[in-house]
Amino acid sequence: MAMKCGRRPLLFGTIAALSTRVTPASASSREVAVKSAEALGDEERQRHERYMQMAIDVPGGGPPFGAVIVDNDSGNVMCHGRNPGSRNRIYHGEMVAMINCGDEHPQLDWSRLTLYTTGEPCPMCMSAIIWNRIPKVVYATSIRKLTNIGLNQIGLDTPTVAGAAPFYSGEIISGILQNKTDKLFEEWWASRRR
Repeated sequence: MAMKCGRRPLLFGTIAALSTRVTPASASSREVAVKSAEALGDEERQRHERYMQMAIDVPGGGPPFGAVIVDNDSGNVMCHGRNPGSRNRIYHGEMVAMINCGDEHPQLDWSRLTLYTTGEPCPMCMSAIIWNRIPKVVYATSIRKLTNIGLNQIGLDTPTVAGAAPFYSGEIISGILQNKTDKLFEEWWASRRR
């Protein structure tokens, strides 16, 4: 016997099914702490500031999104990257730095590294950091600030992305040289609007 179903109940049923948020049974989310620059001791903050200045100074022109990756044991800068402002929009400073590290150091132990970046990693970059198992991320300007300046940003901050990866247990430090990078981003964005 065929069941007769009107178009209206079918439409409303479909809308209800599509609007229901489905969470996979294996998904878990946890809260990831972010340490601010103000919470650090003088020596630790100065060390992070030294590397952040290197990220700011990465050559290349274009947007001021720069990154350096540092070996925690030796203190050596392993590689750097800068957003070249090209048509390929995945070339963010962090992505370029990680690609360079993989190319230059194929046997690299990623678990010994810290990534410094002038802007808080977007969800794409933070996901790549997580997949590479880089245990520490230090950033200057927040996604919220970049959005307030007028830059297009995906509204997921680093703790949210990291918290969605139950296998990742990294440390996030925010606001290192933030006043300096906030100004760089504001000036760069204003120059584009002229």
